[in-house]
Amino acid sequence: MDEQSIIDGWKKDSQSFDTIASLYDEFRPEYPPELVEAVINLSGILDGGRILEIGSGTGKATRLFARRGYSIHCIEQGRNLTAVAARNLMEWPGVTFETNRFEESRDHFSEFDLVMCAQAFHWIPKEIGYLKAARALKPGGALALFWNMYPGFHGQIDTDLDRIYKAIAPGLDNPRTDSEEVIQERLQDINASGCFGKVTLERFPWSQTYLTREYLGLLNTYSDHLRLPAATRQRLFAAIAAAIDTHAGLVERNYVTALYVAHKLS
Repeated sequence: MDEQSIIDGWKKDSQSFDTIASLYDEFRPEYPPELVEAVINLSGILDGGRILEIGSGTGKATRLFARRGYSIHCIEQGRNLTAVAARNLMEWPGVTFETNRFEESRDHFSEFDLVMCAQAFHWIPKEIGYLKAARALKPGGALALFWNMYPGFHGQIDTDLDRIYKAIAPGLDNPRTDSEEVIQERLQDINASGCFGKVTLERFPWSQTYLTREYLGLLNTYSDHLRLPAATRQRLFAAIAAAIDTHAGLVERNYVTALYVAHKLS
C-alpha cells in the first residue's frame, strides 16, 4: 500500500468517530486523575497558561485541564464531536473550538505553553504533526501526548472473547494493544522528529468495570468494529453479550495510560 492510500485510510477511520459522537462521549474511557498532575508538573505550565489541544473529541481530556483554569484552544475535525464538546464545556469560557484537521489548520507560531493530544496523534502524519506542534509552542513550551492502552483482560473472559472473535470475525482481534511495543514505537517517533528534547515517559495502570451494555457501547466506538458488515457485527455483539452475562454481567478491563512529555528544542 502506498503512502497516500495509508493517509486516506487514516482519514476515513478518524472521520468515522464523528458519526457516533454521542456514543463516543458516553462510552469511551476517561483518564486517571494523576495524569493531569503529571502533565502539569512535567511540562512546567504555569497557572493561566495557554494550551492547544489536537483532536479534542468530545472534551474528555479538555475538561480535566479546563477545571484547572487553563485557556484551551481545541482543534477537532468532527463537527458532531465539537458540538458535544462545546456543550460539555459550556461553563469554561476559556475553551475555544476550531473545526478543522490539525494538519490543515493555520500555523500558530509560538502562541502556546503546552500542546497536548489525547488518543489522537497517531492519526496525523508524523512528518507534519511534530513540526507543526513545535511551531505552535513558545520557547520552553512542551508537548504532551497520551493514550489509553488496552493490555487485555485477566482470566477466562479473555479466552472466551478470543474464541468468539476467531469464530465470527476472524479478521478482527479481541480489542487489545501490545502495549509495550506500541509505547516504544511512539517514543521513537517523538525522538526521530528532531523537534523536542528528552522525552519523559510515564505509565498509569488502572481498570474500569463495564456492564454488558456498556462494553458493547464501547465496542461500537471502535473504527474496526464499525467497518464490520451489520449482520456480522450483530452476531459478534450477541455472542460477546452472552459471554459477559456468564460472568455475572460484568467485565473488568485493564488500561495503561501512556504519557509522553517533551520540551521544544530552542
